[in-house]
Amino acid sequence: MDFQTLLYEAKNDFAVISLNRPKRKNAISLELTTELGQAIDLAVADKNLRFVIITGAGGMFSSGADFSDPVKAITMIRQEMDVASGNSVALKLIECPKPVIAAVNGYALGHGAELALMCDLIIAAEEAEFGFIGPIRGVTCPYAMIRLADELGRAKAKELVMTCERIPAREALRIGLVNQVVPLKDLMAAVEVMMDKIRKAAPLAVRFTKEAINRGLGGYEFSAAKFEEIITSKDAFEGAMAFLEKRSAKWSGE
Repeated sequence: MDFQTLLYEAKNDFAVISLNRPKRKNAISLELTTELGQAIDLAVADKNLRFVIITGAGGMFSSGADFSDPVKAITMIRQEMDVASGNSVALKLIECPKPVIAAVNGYALGHGAELALMCDLIIAAEEAEFGFIGPIRGVTCPYAMIRLADELGRAKAKELVMTCERIPAREALRIGLVNQVVPLKDLMAAVEVMMDKIRKAAPLAVRFTKEAINRGLGGYEFSAAKFEEIITSKDAFEGAMAFLEKRSAKWSGE
């Protein structure tokens, strides 16, 4: 399959999917989300593969949703939350029968941080930085609203999403957001070591374990409803304009 916004490579028993929009710092566009869903489907259908790795090309994981076109950005997030459509990348990753490992090699911000959170395991380079920055743009982080509290506890989840604070990889490891932090040069080797450990387990047992642990992931309806409510607000428009005009937003609370 010929992808325009990502790179796909299958070798041995794993596929590497690399976000590849270097000029936009791998910002997640509607086109990228669509292709990412197709790439995940491709990996799931390949019986030779046991693992899926998601990373970023060009030294960056993802700077977040691409708000250079706010209408497309909103459409993309709507698609993500519409699990009934079968096109949600989040749902594809949750239901992927194979372990999905995020290899975070730079900034993972906003929807980029949420993409890492959608994966089963996160291995980060020492230079990596995480931030759930949706509210700074005047919107929510809908997937983080569903899952982050389960990962970190309610208090820490609220702190990260309300303050939009960016945290370095070591802090992300300390609070339990990531599984491992390694030097950048060792990132993919660390992913290989993790896969070697999982390879010792029966594939079906690993699959059922993932399914059982993920059974508690829900809340899409409420999160989607709140996103629909906020995207029509004055502050959502102000957040988009402030980002495009490279200025501080002036919030009205409406």
